[in-house]
Amino acid sequence: MHPDFVQGQRYFRQGKYDEALSCFKSASQVTSDMHAYASLYMSFVGLTQVMLGDVSGLNLCRRAGQEETHRGDVFENLARAELRLGHRKQACEALRRGIKADRAHSGLRNLRTEMGMRRSPPLNFLKRDNPLNRMLGKLMYRNRRGPVGR
Repeated sequence: MHPDFVQGQRYFRQGKYDEALSCFKSASQVTSDMHAYASLYMSFVGLTQVMLGDVSGLNLCRRAGQEETHRGDVFENLARAELRLGHRKQACEALRRGIKADRAHSGLRNLRTEMGMRRSPPLNFLKRDNPLNRMLGKLMYRNRRGPVGR
């Protein structure tokens, strides 16, 4: 990873968005579009712009999400940008795509919990309140918590 990007992440976590944006732009400008981290850098530029009130940053996040296939951070940034601008439905879609690409990404899972987003029903071709879906969902939930009686 580019040193400016790493510094930008530090600034971003501290809420110093102007400084973070400068670092992210610097890292993005010296990186080719074919570089492995290009979409990651682009997504951080976009999210930081959104955090600073620049709505055009959302387009960068969306473009990064279209170009990414496996990096969960890109989808988390897209979801956060969508949420920041009040687009909950698009944020949920970004989370779904991100979790599909990177199931173990803790940021995506935490954001899903923060948003109160429900998991997909076990049989998504049936309605959520279908008795079969309800029964399977309860069984699956129990199995995730461990054996009964603990």
